[in-house]
Amino acid sequence: MNKSLLLCFCIIFLFTACKKNADTPAEAPANSATAVVTGLNADLMLKLVNNKRKSGCNCGSTFMPAVNPLTWNDLLASAALAHSKAMNVNNFFSHTSLNGASAGDRITAAGYKWNTYGENIAAGQPTEQAVFDAWIASEGHCKNIMAANFKEMGAAKDGKYWTQDFAAR
Repeated sequence: MNKSLLLCFCIIFLFTACKKNADTPAEAPANSATAVVTGLNADLMLKLVNNKRKSGCNCGSTFMPAVNPLTWNDLLASAALAHSKAMNVNNFFSHTSLNGASAGDRITAAGYKWNTYGENIAAGQPTEQAVFDAWIASEGHCKNIMAANFKEMGAAKDGKYWTQDFAAR
């Protein structure tokens, strides 16, 4: 009788636990900017970018005036994550994927219909601040961050590889 009672309680517990999990919405990621697991602090990355865009800066010898802030886009983050993962798994570092795909191809494959896009990549920086500082110190990467024609961004990190995608529809 004790085994039957124990079995009954176990079944009720499992049913209750499963029902509760099915009825309870999934928790939002700890990072409120994105539902894509990007391997980085998306809120911080977006803040760093938008603070720089708000103040303007010199990108190499070119002064870039203040521009409107960007918004986070999960499709761009997905494209960035796919590229960071590909670079990490295959140990390469390039804007061109091993299959010949460009950043625009990857952004399109993620479902984003763009009119313009840009991409920053980096490898080896330990934090969002460090990779952001490296991008700002590079004229081309800095110009992507400051480009007024970009309206949205997504970024991701896998292993030591960082990818930041910008676009506008």
